[in-house]
Amino acid sequence: TPGLLLPLSAALLRPSPASLRAPLSPLSALRQSAIPRLLLLALVPAMALASKQEALVASYKAAVAAHQASELDTALEHYRACVAIKSIPAVHNNMAAILLSQGDKAAAEENWRLAVEGKPDYAEAHFNLAVVLSESGDDAKLAEARRHCELAMEHKEGYVQAHHLMGNIRMSQGAQEEATGWYAKAEALGGSAAAPAPASFRWEGVEVGHVRTLRLPDGTSWSMQTLSLRPLSFLVRDFLSEDECERLIGLARPRLQQSLTMGNASASERTSESVFLPAAEDGLLRELQERLSALTRLPLQQVAGGEDIQLVHYSQGAAFGMHHDSSAFLPRLLTAFYYLNEVEGGGETAFPAADGAMSPDEALALAEPAAA
Repeated sequence: TPGLLLPLSAALLRPSPASLRAPLSPLSALRQSAIPRLLLLALVPAMALASKQEALVASYKAAVAAHQASELDTALEHYRACVAIKSIPAVHNNMAAILLSQGDKAAAEENWRLAVEGKPDYAEAHFNLAVVLSESGDDAKLAEARRHCELAMEHKEGYVQAHHLMGNIRMSQGAQEEATGWYAKAEALGGSAAAPAPASFRWEGVEVGHVRTLRLPDGTSWSMQTLSLRPLSFLVRDFLSEDECERLIGLARPRLQQSLTMGNASASERTSESVFLPAAEDGLLRELQERLSALTRLPLQQVAGGEDIQLVHYSQGAAFGMHHDSSAFLPRLLTAFYYLNEVEGGGETAFPAADGAMSPDEALALAEPAAA
């Protein structure tokens, strides 16, 4: 190390009394001239290493600052500079999250693989990798997703999200009874660990049938009608144009898969097809986040940090049985339904227990679907 080499060089370079009185032999002259060169070669790599370490720390600090400020492209640039110097599992995990938000699932998957390779007990990276793999619908990737989900639970006790994901994976693999057990475990864990939701703005329903006009800074206005007070539900017409509806349908149609269920709902109760659409995939999806933020008066960051839009397709006869849309594991502040087309019959969402018309248990026992 430099700390040991520097004192040694001072001793070796100091002339001895003998060398002052007699001329150096050719061999001793060679050795004398070689000493500073060897020491210099040893010092240069050490200096280069220190310089790399400084560059790594600077890049990481810049990446985290940009990430926290939601400057994702800048954060990604600095994270890449970090891993170019040294592969760090946490950096690969952060890179993967950004890449996934930008719609690059392949690159996200690659980085999560690097994260678990560098840190085999990295529970969060195992979970994130399992999520990406589980969305493919491919049998081999579902099996791999299951293994990573198991590792996530092994390395993080009481990992609620991993328990729920395992339910989704097993449901996709056709193991409905086992999936139901995993959902129940997630509910039990989530109920014991649930934190109170932060205070948020909430429109007053006033009374059923009440209509208010909302005027936005850009000049747009919407009429919002109160449909029920418990649960609080509103109807907003013409929130999307016909062209926007067609665009959303076009984005989703080639990628539709059998819808998953959660909790104690069974696959026979949900016979639709669906797909999640990350906002990074299309400008319209990001615009809808901004529009929903304006409508609800919730911060854009809060809306954007919620679940991706899930586009659901009900073919003739398809339905979703009565169910809870929020739970201890997945407490939802609100759900926004966008209706994309008109049909002659069906197509509605039912709230049979609204405003005390019946008890929730009576509603859940109904044979009619909640959505069709």
